Amino acid sequence: MSGVIYIDVVFVTNLLMDYILLWILGFILRLKRDSRRCFGAAAAGALFACFILYIPVDTGPLISVLFHGICAAGMIRIAYGIKRGGLLLKAMIVLYLTAFLAGGFWEAVAGDCMNLQRYVLLAFCTYMGISAAVCFADSIRSRRKNIYPITLSWQGREQDAYGFYDTGNMLSDPISGEPVSIAEPELLETILSGELVDRLKHLKENPGELKSTEIAALRPRYLSCRTVGNTECLMLAVTLEDLCIYTPGEEVRISRPVFALAFEPSTLGKEYKVLLNSRLLH
Repeated sequence: MSGVIYIDVVFVTNLLMDYILLWILGFILRLKRDSRRCFGAAAAGALFACFILYIPVDTGPLISVLFHGICAAGMIRIAYGIKRGGLLLKAMIVLYLTAFLAGGFWEAVAGDCMNLQRYVLLAFCTYMGISAAVCFADSIRSRRKNIYPITLSWQGREQDAYGFYDTGNMLSDPISGEPVSIAEPELLETILSGELVDRLKHLKENPGELKSTEIAALRPRYLSCRTVGNTECLMLAVTLEDLCIYTPGEEVRISRPVFALAFEPSTLGKEYKVLLNSRLLH
């Protein structure tokens, strides 16, 4: 007994499912979500689903797993530009777990009555429901705790995180007068690379690094600041290209933001990686 498979239905259903999964992946891993890139990645995944139909059914399971793994990695790289091995592997695991849970939920709801119309309806409801939940969660978090989603940018690379609006942080650059926020160095490894952050960490012992083009572009300098315990210390500050703070009412964009790097154990919490300067939202 044989069945008929319509290639256009395969493409559309996989396109919708892959787009939703990639969007959920970005939310879970706090990656910057771009609709066009996610759509392009989903289209690539849908084309792969069509192509896989032409592979002989007697192909071994290892080959099938390899093909699907390459497809998932390609989709993630197209959608989010992830290149690091550890983060890419984590994203692939989250993507497959999300696909497993979403597929089980849809099957439980639709049963044996799944068709294209029902599929599109479930996809739309899933997308809108998760979008509403994300907006609600971000709104509650920011209003109650002064924690806002932020995006850091440097030379075309971006990193999403959460920043705490600290009314007690009034640190400023004595030369330019610009407000200075405080960030964990690990946060910058995605946009600067771990090697560059490590070189910044040891800049005091190796001042010759200032001649490096990569480091000089960050305009590194040491700032004197006073901690909560009234202890004076020096913190290395760098200047990035752009900072965007997403508040419930508006999107605040700061050009050439200054960040002091907290190499020593700091008061930064688990929910946020940046202490935003009190002057940034006024």
